[in-house]
Amino acid sequence: MALTVTDDGASTGLSKPINAVFQQTFLRRAQQMCPYFTGTQPGTLNKQAGTATIKWRRVEQLATSTSALSEISGAYTLMGGRSSVTPTFTDVTATVSKYGQFYIVTEELDLYTPNGSAGELIATLGESAGRSLNILMANISVNNATVVLANNVASAGAVVASVATGDLNYVVNTLTKNAARVFTPTTPGSTNIGTVPILESYWGICHPDVAYDISQLTGFTSVEKYAQQVQIATGEFGYYPMAGRGLRFLLSEDAPVTTGAGATASTKHQTTNKADVYNTVIYGKDFLGSVGLGMRHTDGVYRAGDNTGGWEIIYHQRGTSGALDPLNEISTLAYKMFFSGAVLNSNWGLLVKSAATLLVA
Repeated sequence: MALTVTDDGASTGLSKPINAVFQQTFLRRAQQMCPYFTGTQPGTLNKQAGTATIKWRRVEQLATSTSALSEISGAYTLMGGRSSVTPTFTDVTATVSKYGQFYIVTEELDLYTPNGSAGELIATLGESAGRSLNILMANISVNNATVVLANNVASAGAVVASVATGDLNYVVNTLTKNAARVFTPTTPGSTNIGTVPILESYWGICHPDVAYDISQLTGFTSVEKYAQQVQIATGEFGYYPMAGRGLRFLLSEDAPVTTGAGATASTKHQTTNKADVYNTVIYGKDFLGSVGLGMRHTDGVYRAGDNTGGWEIIYHQRGTSGALDPLNEISTLAYKMFFSGAVLNSNWGLLVKSAATLLVA
């Protein structure tokens, strides 16, 4: 295991212990890198609880009631002779894993570096933590969603088409038939201020290359047309409507891409003349559960005192390392986080595999 010392020629230093401002800086930087946490159902990690297992409980939907109730008559019986319904629960569990990184900071760094740059070290750790969590969550969503191949080709190896309206229409229709829960309520637009109506929507997360193709589709509305009406999620770039439901799209550079896995392509992003295959996950509320970044995730606002969930910043000052630092020369700055994710309802998530248009200058 290598120990790389951060000296005054390589980075910046810290002069004070971690405080609330640093914690907020860390979390803000981490959250903005985590669109894949948007809309997931958070699980809570309780320290010293004797378990590393997180459990989510899903209450299954009831069967519809289509038989009329008869009028109560004669001798009264318990509950008027009506039969109660029994809820059905499905428990989903996952085991959390620990992740983390740290800097070793010398006393020269503390002495010679301006204090104001300390926050940048925290911010850099936050970005690394955020992207790490984002990739972990992306892998869970991509590996567990039902696959839809662009242009309805026979296999992923035949993929060469970009995302089209037919693909999105099919996804919305399928999620709606599966009774997937929407995230956002309908909001009206106003021609007086140039805004547009927004239907109840599912979330979709795609790579920036795919975001261009989606933005060119008929019916697509760019985010600035409705940004003043609704709360915007991290990375949100626009909206697509279809028959009473909509899709609100987020972009992430961490969206998985399988290079050269498609068919022969000339106008698409490609590797060795084969189209790169992009994964766009589209899902309803409670498709996934997650642990990480606290309870509010990326579509909330962090405030001092909020539950920070499965992460913490750790700062050991100079003079706290004992015999490992006999001259009191080094301090360490670290983050540690616990993460887990799980599929809560597999019917509420779909994965569109497509190519992406190659843009040239």
